[in-house]
Amino acid sequence: MAGAIRILIVDDSALTRETLRRTLELDPRLKVVGEAKTGEESIELVRALSPDLVTMDLQMPGMGGLKAIEVIMRDRPTPIVVISERSSAGVVDYNYEAISRGALELVPKSSVFGQGPDDVRRFAERIRRLGEEGLTDDRPAPSSSPPSIPVTNEAPQLLGLGASTGGPRALSKFLTELSPDFPLPIVVVQHMAEDFFESFVRFLADSTRRRVVMGTADMPLVAGTICVAPPRQELFVRENLTVKLLNPPPGQLISPSVDSLFFSMATALKGRGLGVLMTGMGDDGAQGLLRMRRMGARTAVQDRVSCAVWGMPRAALEVGATDVALNVEKLAAWCTEMCKGMTPTPPPVASPPKKRRVLVVDDDHAALEFARTQLERAGYDAHTLDNPMMVAATLRRTPADLVLLESELVTVSGAVVAEALRKNGLGHIPLVLHSKLQGDKLKLRATECGVLGFVHKGDPTTIDLIRGLIGGPNRS
Repeated sequence: MAGAIRILIVDDSALTRETLRRTLELDPRLKVVGEAKTGEESIELVRALSPDLVTMDLQMPGMGGLKAIEVIMRDRPTPIVVISERSSAGVVDYNYEAISRGALELVPKSSVFGQGPDDVRRFAERIRRLGEEGLTDDRPAPSSSPPSIPVTNEAPQLLGLGASTGGPRALSKFLTELSPDFPLPIVVVQHMAEDFFESFVRFLADSTRRRVVMGTADMPLVAGTICVAPPRQELFVRENLTVKLLNPPPGQLISPSVDSLFFSMATALKGRGLGVLMTGMGDDGAQGLLRMRRMGARTAVQDRVSCAVWGMPRAALEVGATDVALNVEKLAAWCTEMCKGMTPTPPPVASPPKKRRVLVVDDDHAALEFARTQLERAGYDAHTLDNPMMVAATLRRTPADLVLLESELVTVSGAVVAEALRKNGLGHIPLVLHSKLQGDKLKLRATECGVLGFVHKGDPTTIDLIRGLIGGPNRS
């Protein structure tokens, strides 16, 4: 790479800008060329300075970060890294909006501010790698073609997709290009900070108009549904096309990983899989895709021109995991061609669908009984728990599709319960406050807890909220 990576910092806080500048310039290969405190200023400075990358705050006076991202990506497309936290419940989902407007990456503020020197160095290293692998990668493409490997004649049973930096937009475009009656189940592994997964799943569902769900243990994989690997869990596929989830090995930095999905597809399905590796930083997925190819499966990667960051596809090409590199539209057409003549995979024959399970947590026994009755009348499988300290243990023993939590508990705060779930790898389970608080006090408590939604106890819209988050009473 010739010269340092030139960065524009956008944030309305002078202290934040100074902290970011000092953090980034720990690496001599990074250079801050300008600072802006409003969205309007950021647009002007992008035009004047042509930075290689922009770090963007979202909530600023005036135009704000969301509109600035939209204008920059329309007028002077520039990679934008949003530094944010989980969006507040009950208001605009800023992270969802940032993804939909074209942000390249979402980075948690907790990885930059208030952390130790190791976290700060990792953040600067991540920004540098974005520059080296995506923005200024002038290395030649692999020149030698991989050796020819026979492909099975058996029809594929599953499409596995892996992506990292730039993945949400690429995946959305790819899935939109697939025909509505695409005959295979689809599993997606997307590298993303845990706090942003819920926003990503909603974005993918809204932008593709397809059914997108977070993967759960033993979930059957069926055509018409896109399964997204949950945060801090490794997703494996069984031979009967059901999901197996395991905690990542100690010290593993990226979870979920694409390699876990691809290796399991190679083992369980042999050559009866399609594997596609898309834009992303690093080399996750390359070895798994190679294993799939050696088992006779059909494999492909996104090409250099259409990638936001070419690191992962390039790594796959270098090890000979595929000789097919196509842009997003052609990748979708290639997958369709691989399934030519197939009819959609029918759901596995099984017993009647299980009811969706809701765990209600409250230390008021009368409230527990009322909520249980309300949920069961609506067709849900309701479980109750009066000891908030046992929530994580209860969910590990009996998984639930949603947790309904009273925030004003006597023994422990709702925020402590929510944090305990995230620390125990259960943050993918939708969490809703069902509180005695009302109005602004309830909104504030929901923000402190970082939940997906909130309602006042006795609100008749409670069942509607639950139905909107996890669907009807039966699992499909």
